[in-house]
Amino acid sequence: MSQLYASLFYQNEVTEIFSDRALVSYMIEAEVALAQAQAQVGVIPESAATAISNIAATALNQIDFDALAVATGLAGNIAIPFVKQLTAIVKQSDEDAARYVHWGATSQDILDTACILQCRAAMTHVEALIHQCYRTALAQAEQYRAQVMIGRTWLQQGLPITLGHKFARWASAFHRDLARIEAMKARVFTAQLGGAVGSLASLQSQGTAVVQAFAAQLQLSVPSCTWHGERDRIVEIASILAMVTGSLGKMARDWSLMMQTEIAEVFEPAAKGRGGSSTMPHKRNPVAAASVLAAANRVPVLMSSLYQSMVQEHERSLGGWHAEWLALPEIFQLCAGALERTLDVLQAMQVNAENMQRNLECSTQGLIMAEAVMMALAPHMGRLQAHHLVEAACKTAVEKGVHLKDVIAELDQVKDLFSAAQISEIFKPASYLGNIQDQIDAVLQEAKGEAK
Repeated sequence: MSQLYASLFYQNEVTEIFSDRALVSYMIEAEVALAQAQAQVGVIPESAATAISNIAATALNQIDFDALAVATGLAGNIAIPFVKQLTAIVKQSDEDAARYVHWGATSQDILDTACILQCRAAMTHVEALIHQCYRTALAQAEQYRAQVMIGRTWLQQGLPITLGHKFARWASAFHRDLARIEAMKARVFTAQLGGAVGSLASLQSQGTAVVQAFAAQLQLSVPSCTWHGERDRIVEIASILAMVTGSLGKMARDWSLMMQTEIAEVFEPAAKGRGGSSTMPHKRNPVAAASVLAAANRVPVLMSSLYQSMVQEHERSLGGWHAEWLALPEIFQLCAGALERTLDVLQAMQVNAENMQRNLECSTQGLIMAEAVMMALAPHMGRLQAHHLVEAACKTAVEKGVHLKDVIAELDQVKDLFSAAQISEIFKPASYLGNIQDQIDAVLQEAKGEAK
């Protein structure tokens, strides 16, 4: 991506993990682990593994990236020219050790394992950002648990909720994200070593022992069998990132709608040069929401590519595997970028309680309390009759342009049941919040339970 746009959509640390230099460093790490594992099992001499390890420590600075880029276009993947360069680097210092570089492995073994190492490193940053968003959303849920606002369905005013309840729902989503990531780690952060067709025939009877030692060197899970052609691990990683990004998009959609001029209930943090317009000096645009929503728009398209890439030919694929190299890094970068911008908003969101109250009281002239009135009347006359009565009252209020309470208070059926004070109490939004406070408590308690 253009560097001009990277700051808008990506996150620095995760972007660096998927840089060319970082990829090669992970490939070197995989090659070193392979040599050490084979020496441990007795497949190659210990001296060769030691030499490869020592030389590899500085090999990254000796890699010719320009030549590597050219050769990759000819070879079909980066591993083939990379192994040639690494072998040559080792040969400069130890010709005998150079014979054992990449012993028994195939290109995909190194690239898949390097990819898993990248994913593990990047997921650490993603997890940290989710944790920060989670803790911040919990704090905001606590702070605004009593701040009554309107709840909206189908973009229309529905019933009263609290801002704290909205934050609690967001926090709950972050909690589920963290649980999904934790549950998948042992399953997806798995070494890949299968040789040409997954049989590791080149290692003869030592294949299984080498795979186990290789995984141990890298602190990855040991696969029960090679997974060159079965890409569910890669897709599972990306799918969770896609869910995270989608949830962030939902949040961004909410706060951007709440920033609309006519609503003006919350605002993104203010800063010099942030959210302005090139022609309208008064504008305060939801720029963080724009970035998050763009990510939520882009990631499903990239996921489509990964899902299609699962349909591969036989033991190793033509094209499907290659498509992952384009889609997976961008999914990680977009997800991390969206998390960073969401965290910024969650930490410094500006809340306008007066406008929340105005939207509750003035926008519908009490119509939002129609269900509350109906449910108060239902025990006395039945739900259906109460519904018809309140529905007719709503039509009258709209036609006359008056508050629903004024119409309800004049109905004989209501005056026979409730005093004026009781009717006023029914029309208080704060009196019709259901179990919202219980839900907020449950979300907060869930977090406290895990902190013990």
